[in-house]
Amino acid sequence: MAGINLNSINHYREDLTLLLRESGAQIAVLPAYSSIALGISSGVIKAAGGFYDTVRSLLPGSEVWNRKFLEIHGRIAGELEIYIAAGTLFEVDANRSYHTAYCFDPAGRICCRQHQTHLSRFERELGLNRGEEINLFPLGDLKAGLITCGDARYPEVGRIFGLLGADIILHSGALEYGYNCWPQVAGMWAQVQQNQFWSVEAQLSGRIADRSFGAASAVLGPCEITPGQSGYLARGYPETPLVAAELDEEARQVLKNEYPLLEILNPAACCGELF
Repeated sequence: MAGINLNSINHYREDLTLLLRESGAQIAVLPAYSSIALGISSGVIKAAGGFYDTVRSLLPGSEVWNRKFLEIHGRIAGELEIYIAAGTLFEVDANRSYHTAYCFDPAGRICCRQHQTHLSRFERELGLNRGEEINLFPLGDLKAGLITCGDARYPEVGRIFGLLGADIILHSGALEYGYNCWPQVAGMWAQVQQNQFWSVEAQLSGRIADRSFGAASAVLGPCEITPGQSGYLARGYPETPLVAAELDEEARQVLKNEYPLLEILNPAACCGELF
């Protein structure tokens, strides 16, 4: 999203709409922490010291800004008639706090909400709660799911999605700037190879309070059907406004028929029944 003006909500809406319209994309994915990044940059919310202090101060009154943030992206999705995974926000639901990803359908309606299911030590100290459900939703003819930020590092999340029949996973991520590339590969790239679904991975680039973020965004697929058997259909870095690719679903289905990875697992070994 390099070149998108975050200093004004109106400019942000106009710039993002133009970028997505010119791309011709049917599915768009924004990075994690998108809500807090836009809120601080536009002056709607204020940073309170460090990143986690800011989140802690934001949570009690998050409802008004969250509603506005979701309304912005719902309108863009409806106007362009596309799916938009709008990144993530911090919210209070039934008196419990969560880090949550949202997706809108081409009518501008929320089609999926996914709480983060695994928490870091810092997230636990914030009082965040783990999500207890993993949700699939229809995305055109595909079955889709959202992976929220750090959940990409937990292989059981992708495996559950794979066993549920997911065709594509939309991932809103944020890795600190100066990252080693291998932790990122151990996330969604590995999830894709282990479960044979597609993934669109959007990584945050920029600074929020005392933390800087920057990693490669990418469109991922099984190695066997990607150029050079790399697992990447497209990827870009912080200066790249948009990373885009076309998905060949027929090729993926042929691969799954020829090499049905999830059908040759050994459940008995996984469950310890052999011991």
